Amino acid sequence: MRQTIVICAVVLGAPSWLGAEEFQINGRTSGAQANAAVAADADGRIAVIWSSYFSSSGRSNDILVRRIDTTGRSFDADEVQVNTVWKGNQTEPAAATNGTGMLLAAWHGPGLDAEGIFARLFHQLGAAMTDEFPVNATIEGQQLYPSVAGGEAGTFVVVWESRQADAIGKISTIRGQLFDGHATPLGSEICIDAQTHDARYPSVAMDAAGGFVVTWLQAQTMNAVMARRFDANGVPLGEPFQVNEIAFGSITQPAVAMSPSGDFVIVWDGDPNRAGDDDIHGRRFDPNGMPRTGQFTVNSLCEGTQQYPRVAIDDVNAFVVVWQHDHGDPNLATDVWARRFDAAGSPVGEQFQLNSYVTGKQQSPDVAIAAGEFLVTVWQSDGQDGSGYGVFARIEPWTIADPDPVETPHVE
Repeated sequence: MRQTIVICAVVLGAPSWLGAEEFQINGRTSGAQANAAVAADADGRIAVIWSSYFSSSGRSNDILVRRIDTTGRSFDADEVQVNTVWKGNQTEPAAATNGTGMLLAAWHGPGLDAEGIFARLFHQLGAAMTDEFPVNATIEGQQLYPSVAGGEAGTFVVVWESRQADAIGKISTIRGQLFDGHATPLGSEICIDAQTHDARYPSVAMDAAGGFVVTWLQAQTMNAVMARRFDANGVPLGEPFQVNEIAFGSITQPAVAMSPSGDFVIVWDGDPNRAGDDDIHGRRFDPNGMPRTGQFTVNSLCEGTQQYPRVAIDDVNAFVVVWQHDHGDPNLATDVWARRFDAAGSPVGEQFQLNSYVTGKQQSPDVAIAAGEFLVTVWQSDGQDGSGYGVFARIEPWTIADPDPVETPHVE
């Protein structure tokens, strides 16, 4: 019988380079500013995108973006509205940059049938290059949970969950669409998951040549984390494969990051042995999709529930995972934590807390590496901006020494 060994440690202190505090991104504070995502390019330009809540004049949410540099200085006087259609609920924002610094933002909003995926392209200097446009060709049912990736080759890919109803209930598949650097569709819509009918919560990442990998939750039939690789033309490189080696009672949204050379890391949360107290798990793969490690545990602190991980990877395959930590006590805050790993997959120190504001809930983190030198983390914070949820960011140096060439993964 396979057993999971989780090595727990008391976090005694933060790494010596850790010293930055979070700062507020949103200028608009009326209503909730939530569901933040971050993208960064090789020149250090950073874009933070989020959903801003409204409750009047038929407006429910807007999608806003703010561009900053690696010092936190804003390029714009205020945040910029991404969506050009105001009616209905605009949510679930995602964004990525390509090799020329262009930014593609995507989100979920009211569609031609029920709900669709929309996108808008921005120049590296901030000007909108398009109006918002529909991404999905499939218009029946709901199109949800977009994820975006861009590569050095200049292309983008958007993936999402497509949910329709049939005679036995709702079915969910993962769809995708490639775009060139001008947001022109390349080919037709792609079926990502080979029509398994219960695929949810996709995440996508792209390498320098435009090849990409998609991961998702296979919800009902397997309750497994799945993935599939594609070439730069959107042609599948094999069938979907299972990522997790150990069965889980519950899994939420997995996430993936891919280096320019094609190595990739997939992370997820689950609770195989800890009675509902989820841990963060991960697994590394080479550019051919072959496992470099077995499944490993990311978090070193076991108390409470660890959920909603996100991951970023650099040019030499060192990576960082961020996640949300719930102490399990309604009187305690929910915090945002991180842990760094070298290119061999070995932890670089223990996990560390990112938020210094510890009142209320700090939730839904996202992470990027800017210019190969700066770690950028964003999250939503309850009450810190004086009015419900606000969006906060933290920027600090990203430096990891070259690892020993012998791989020493933290294996379960």
